[in-house]
Amino acid sequence: MKVMLDNNIWSYLGDEQAGDRFRALIRSLGHRVVTAPGVLLEVLQHPRPDKREAIVRAILACTDERLRSEADLEGSEVVAEVRRLHPEWIRPVPDTGREATWRTYWTKTFWRQAVESHELFREIAPAEHAARTAQFLVDVQKQQQKDWREGKFDVSDLSRITTFPTDETAPGPRLGWEAGDKIAAWRPRTQEVYWYSFAVGRRSVLTNEDTTGADWVGARVDLRAMCTSREKFNRFWLYEVEAEKMPRNWLRWAAETVQADMKVTPGNPRDVQHASHLPDCDVFLTADKNFLRVLDQIAQQAPVPVGRGCRVAPAAHDGIVEAIQATLDKL
Repeated sequence: MKVMLDNNIWSYLGDEQAGDRFRALIRSLGHRVVTAPGVLLEVLQHPRPDKREAIVRAILACTDERLRSEADLEGSEVVAEVRRLHPEWIRPVPDTGREATWRTYWTKTFWRQAVESHELFREIAPAEHAARTAQFLVDVQKQQQKDWREGKFDVSDLSRITTFPTDETAPGPRLGWEAGDKIAAWRPRTQEVYWYSFAVGRRSVLTNEDTTGADWVGARVDLRAMCTSREKFNRFWLYEVEAEKMPRNWLRWAAETVQADMKVTPGNPRDVQHASHLPDCDVFLTADKNFLRVLDQIAQQAPVPVGRGCRVAPAAHDGIVEAIQATLDKL
C-alpha cells in the first residue's frame, strides 16, 4: 500500500525525532511511503532551522518514492488529451531535453539540495513570490465563498455544479459556448487557468508571471498553435476533454470548491497541491480534520479511484508513530 503524509504528520515525526521508528513500522507492514516535492518545498520554509532540518531528514529517510511535481503530472494530462483530440497542436519535435532536466531536478537534485543546504535553500527560494501567489489564491477563494453563500450554492454534489457564460465565467468573447448550455463548473474554471498560462503567461519575460504550466505543456505542445483560435481552445476544455483522463486537474478544482464551503485559511493552496497527488497513493494521512473532510468529499466523487484520507490523532496516543500505527491498523 502506498502511503502519503500531510506536512503536519511530517512535523510531528521531525519534532519527536521518530523517523527511524516510523520507517521500521512502514517496512514491517509492507507499505511504501510516497512524497511529492511540494511537501518538501513547504517544509523548507519553516522558520526554525533545527526543526526544519529534523523534518527534512525524516522525509528523506522515510520516503520510498519521490513523486513528480503536480505541475508535471497535471501537464502530462493536458498533453495526452491534446494528442488524442488535436494532434495538430503537438510539436513535431518535442523538447525532451528540457523536460528531462526539469523532471530530474524535482525528483533528484531538489531533494539532494534540501538536505545538504536547507538553510541556504530557504534564503534563495522564492518565498516572497510563493507567499504572494498563496495570498492571491486565498483572496480569490474568499470572494468565491462569499458569492456562493449569497447564492446558496450546495457543494455536496460536485457533479451538479454547473455554470453558463457570464462576464465572470467567460470574460471577453464567449467563443466556443453553445447557446443555453450549462457546463460542468470544473471545465470553464480549468479553461481560464490554462488560457492565462498558455496565452498570457508566455509574456513572462516582460511581466514576471509564473510560467510553470506553460513550460511543462509547451515542451510537447505548440502553445502558439493551440491558442491561435480562442474558440477552438475553449471548446477543447468546455466540451472535448474528459474528466476521467484529467483527474488531477479535476481534483484541483474539486479541492478548491469544497474548501470554499469551510473556513478559508492560508494553508488552502498547499492542500490543493496535495489533492492533485491523490491518484499516487492509497492512503493520505493527515492530522487536519477540515482537510480530511475535503479529502473524503472529493474522493467519493472523483472520476477515477484515488487514495482515501485518514486522520491521525497524535494527542490520543503516546507518540506520533503509535498514532500512525493505530490509524493504519484500522484500514
